[in-house]
Amino acid sequence: MSEPRRYVVLDTYRYIAAAGVVMYHNEANFAPFLPGYVERLERLTHLVDFFFVLSGFVLMHTYGSSVRTWGDFGRFMQKRLARVYPLHFVTTMIFIVAAAAIALTGFQLRDPGATDPALFAPTLLLLQAWGTTSHPGLNFPSWSISAELFVYLLFPLFAMLLGRVRPLGALLVAVAIALAMDFVRTSLGLRSWTMATHDYGMLRAVPTFLSGMAVSVIVRNLPARPVSWRGPHLFMAAIFLLMISGVRAEFIIAAFPVAVGYIALAERGGDPSRLASPLCARLGDASYGVYLLHMFVQIAAVQVVKKFGLTTPAELVGMSIAVLIVTTVLAMLSFVLFENPARRFFGRTFFGKTAAPERAT
Repeated sequence: MSEPRRYVVLDTYRYIAAAGVVMYHNEANFAPFLPGYVERLERLTHLVDFFFVLSGFVLMHTYGSSVRTWGDFGRFMQKRLARVYPLHFVTTMIFIVAAAAIALTGFQLRDPGATDPALFAPTLLLLQAWGTTSHPGLNFPSWSISAELFVYLLFPLFAMLLGRVRPLGALLVAVAIALAMDFVRTSLGLRSWTMATHDYGMLRAVPTFLSGMAVSVIVRNLPARPVSWRGPHLFMAAIFLLMISGVRAEFIIAAFPVAVGYIALAERGGDPSRLASPLCARLGDASYGVYLLHMFVQIAAVQVVKKFGLTTPAELVGMSIAVLIVTTVLAMLSFVLFENPARRFFGRTFFGKTAAPERAT
């Protein structure tokens, strides 16, 4: 049985992970309206590491044997930038325009760093996770896109490494990199590598992305056999519960490559899954937009909460669900009307042909 061209269930879990990030940010934004409330979803921030693992898996699945020359690498980078940069550029420009308006009106923000002009250039150039800024601020979720750019540049090196040391060796290298980061950051008085964003967060993506690539090779080399979907779904549910319960981040991050491989084996086995439906496929397409666009919906939602005095848990939970629904609809429209056309346009512009369809972020 050949590998699927697209792992739809994995893409659906990408959407679920993006939704988890949205709900965590909802809680952070709405918690001040509930005096004494302690945030419980903070650990969902590590779903970003799931994105890194999944990107490594999908890109190795798609390009693992096709990036061999500088020309191949150029096409690879162009396709990746055509997929992630247009929406990043638009959302960043909205923040820059808002920053200019705030500066002109003298409006005071709770976090003035959110519109710091010093962040304009690094953010537009996707360098904000490379230690070039002193705080996340402007278009803060896009730090992970900056980290993705870093590992895209390393993709040929990682592919070469996998060819030499095989998947198990690559996984050991990933563990060694994580341990080295932990030692160095602790020695320098920096926070844990599992929380890094603007403070060299691009290195945080290295072991997770590499492990995803290694798992892709492992899955490809294993025989395709039917695998019950109950196991992968229960495994992912357990990871969510462990995150919420406060298990150490390193254990959660280590579980992500196992989860991705488990889901991929089940999907490769051919058994049907409800998470592979056409609707779920569209949700997977929308996951990148959900991640980058949810901030704007949340800003509007906070104003609604203030205006109407929504301060009970039930009201704020309802508002959180509304934020997720509105964000999802906007993201689905963004993919169809903007992101996909932009990807095709830039693919055709530089290489004279339309880029092959891509789903990974």
